[in-house]
Amino acid sequence: MPTAAKLIAGLALALTAAVAACVFIQEHPEMPIGLRFVLGNAFVGFFAGWYALGRSPGYSNMTGAMSGLRSLVMLLIGAGIVFGGRFVFSNLGQFRSRDPVEIPLLWIETTFEYVVLALTPSVGITLLIGGLLSGIATYQASRHWR
Repeated sequence: MPTAAKLIAGLALALTAAVAACVFIQEHPEMPIGLRFVLGNAFVGFFAGWYALGRSPGYSNMTGAMSGLRSLVMLLIGAGIVFGGRFVFSNLGQFRSRDPVEIPLLWIETTFEYVVLALTPSVGITLLIGGLLSGIATYQASRHWR
């Protein structure tokens, strides 16, 4: 059932993910990523906010902020899985000689590499501030609009 808390959580984490993706693009100009990367992260952020943060916004501003940080972990893992899977499936032709068991392992390895690559100080600070503000905004929305 859609609630105001879920909508605010989804929109706030989508905005956080989009801003963090823009910071990531500025830090890595050599990587061929663009608007689809920003929109993809915003899409993953919306669902991470809707399902992880919107369902349990907390009972105070502090627990709301902690819920926002918890949902950032879901955002990072989700974005890593989406973009790692996109990389593996777009390059599937190169893996024809591989064993079918190696492809999911390559997906996991690529996901881990993308998450580690994304954890730079400026992206981390952006995510931290955005997660705290998203959690507090979601708590306030759940308290005022029932």
